[in-house]
Amino acid sequence: MTSYRELIRSLAGIDAEVDAHRAEAHEWYERTVANAEAKYREAEQRAAASGQRVREAGRHDQDIEMRVYDAWGETTSRFGRIGAPPAPVLPPDGDPRGAEEWLMEAQAQLARSGRRPGLPEQTRNILAGLGVLGGVLAGLAGFGVRAAGDSVGGDLAVVLPVLALLLTLALGPIIALLAAKVYADRRGAVLESGAVSVLVVSALITAGLAIVVQNV
Repeated sequence: MTSYRELIRSLAGIDAEVDAHRAEAHEWYERTVANAEAKYREAEQRAAASGQRVREAGRHDQDIEMRVYDAWGETTSRFGRIGAPPAPVLPPDGDPRGAEEWLMEAQAQLARSGRRPGLPEQTRNILAGLGVLGGVLAGLAGFGVRAAGDSVGGDLAVVLPVLALLLTLALGPIIALLAAKVYADRRGAVLESGAVSVLVVSALITAGLAIVVQNV
């Protein structure tokens, strides 16, 4: 039969074993918590670094976009094209160059390209003819407005002739410039100040003559 002392020693051994297991479990818990906290801090640092990289990428993308629009603006001013930048084109497969390298290459090509020439001197007669055409068309438009005022009567009979005068003087150069722009684009040239002067003067003279004829 087990004696009292043996039971006490057995209980003491069990208590020691329980204490050892408890200490081991506590140590494991503290170690697990420490590892989890370390991984959490590491994840936070990675998230912060990723956020910083995303913000830097966004700023870089905005910078590239602004430079693209600047390059396109220079292109339109140099070559006379009108419109928004073309849609992005994906680079060829396997091309390691990034957006900035493509942009730098485009800017280099733009820098190497020359400005389109102006229209030659022998086209001045054609430009004058386009100015006359613009003045004639503007005169016809003014005549139509004036005739409408005469047919309606009342206050419009006073207002529309004035409007016809302004319309004739304003519309003639505009029509001439638009027609000359199409002509210059087809010849791969630009309208310089001398050509614009020929257009505007001839259109205004013709429009003025049309106004005189209408008032005779």
